[in-house]
Amino acid sequence: MQVKRVKGIFHIGEHRIPADRKASDGYGVLCIFEPSKLDYDFKAILGPKRFAWFPTAEALNMINEQLDLSDHMTSDWLQNGKGWNTGPRPFKIEDFI
Repeated sequence: MQVKRVKGIFHIGEHRIPADRKASDGYGVLCIFEPSKLDYDFKAILGPKRFAWFPTAEALNMINEQLDLSDHMTSDWLQNGKGWNTGPRPFKIEDFI
């Protein structure tokens, strides 16, 4: 889900949610997960309040596409050429694996 962040606040419909970390205004990608059997199967390894996910190449490609889209939306919104498409992202998709 693409989520707009303005002055440290995420805007989702009528909802306003403070961001956990400081970041510039723009769009972010929110990944939403549902509980699965993996969470139960790997409970002894995961510990409390954690979930398991074996991403497929298709899922990672979809996330990468959404990250690219958020970069372009941020750049367009700022209207001054700033955005992650003008330089490297501060993370790699591998950081999430």
